[in-house]
Amino acid sequence: MIYSFENLLHNISDLLKKKDYRKVKEILSPVEPADIAEMLYEFQPVTRVLLFRLLPKDLAIDVFEMMEGPEREELLHHSTDEEMREIIEEMSDDDRTALFDELPAKTVKKLLLQLSPDERKVANTLLNYPDDSAGRIMTPEYVDLKEAMTAEEAIERIRKNARSKETIYTCFVLDSKRHLKGVVELEDLIMAEPHTFLSSLMDEPIYVHTQTDQEEVAQLMSRYDVQAIPVVDREERLVGIVTFDDVLDILEEEATEDFERMAGIQPVEESYMDANMFTIARKRFMWLVICILTETITSTVLKKYSFALQSVVSLTFFIPLLIGTGGNAGTQAATLVIRGMTLGEIEWKDIWKVIARETITGLMLGCALAVLGLGRAYMLGTGSGVAITVALAIIAVVLLGNLAGAFLPVIARMLKIDPAIMSGPFITTIVDVFGLIVYFEIARYVLVL
Repeated sequence: MIYSFENLLHNISDLLKKKDYRKVKEILSPVEPADIAEMLYEFQPVTRVLLFRLLPKDLAIDVFEMMEGPEREELLHHSTDEEMREIIEEMSDDDRTALFDELPAKTVKKLLLQLSPDERKVANTLLNYPDDSAGRIMTPEYVDLKEAMTAEEAIERIRKNARSKETIYTCFVLDSKRHLKGVVELEDLIMAEPHTFLSSLMDEPIYVHTQTDQEEVAQLMSRYDVQAIPVVDREERLVGIVTFDDVLDILEEEATEDFERMAGIQPVEESYMDANMFTIARKRFMWLVICILTETITSTVLKKYSFALQSVVSLTFFIPLLIGTGGNAGTQAATLVIRGMTLGEIEWKDIWKVIARETITGLMLGCALAVLGLGRAYMLGTGSGVAITVALAIIAVVLLGNLAGAFLPVIARMLKIDPAIMSGPFITTIVDVFGLIVYFEIARYVLVL
């Protein structure tokens, strides 16, 4: 059922003032966990804890998984040991691992002690995998089947275990040593004759290893359009699965991180409103310092060519135009290339095709923009010499920006650096420096300075 968020918030606030907690519980019970989680953020901590405690156990666990940041730690802090144990015990393994990653080590240790031996073993296993790896985000809650089973036997096993599993729509066929042999869809099991063996229904598995980067996992799931992808260890034994809801979280996380890096910001883990202002300033400060230091090169270039500016003052009119155009062209090219690499469309072997495409695109854009630059120069009455200089410089700068935007992210990937770092301020600074050099060298030749 879909509720108007404003009406829900208003009704709950009124009932809390009247202390009609029974009615609050009645209203919240059918509400979607995501809506309740969003609503809780609107209340003060004490009221938030009260509302959370009014929720039925199963709903409370779902709501808790939807929340993030300090609010989850706050709810745990105000829970009894038994309430804490129930919440942590019943959370899905991957969400619980994500929670432990956010909490202080002392708190994690306390929570681990609240788990049953089996759940504690699972939690410790997931926490020992590298950050951002498939092993860290996987869940061991999957349906495993045997090759010798029939479709009827498989359906019966699914029926018995469905409630405790992350997904039942994709099942995984294993041999006696738990090696992954294939995958079978629930739809195929239902449609098959009861006595059909799984060996004739299963497909070849698409899988990843525990050490595989989570971004690569997301790419594979998107490319092959699968709801869940199996995760195997070094001996090809199935140890867990990654589901599509985990991939949505990964894509949001990776996209946010790339966006921040492209803007010259070190990734900020907290939301904007929750993050400390000093933290935000610190994350942004380093790149701004780097930009100032690199822009000193631009100042050096301008000083070197000061004779040209003194001879033809009108050359200064177009420096902002050239710098802005070149930087924007480079950022555009870098964005397209980084997106292509993220989706697996561009690899190192494609570098020369990318360079060729961006060269042609740069020339096309440069020539079109050069016409506008030429017109602008004539409008300012700078004369034909300066107008031609500006037109040629625009073509060169746009081409330079395109090539820098295409080439540098690929080099970064080869050096195992996040390609997003090569976009934004970094490419803009490079294009600024070399664009000015090209501009003044063209001016020297055309204007005979």
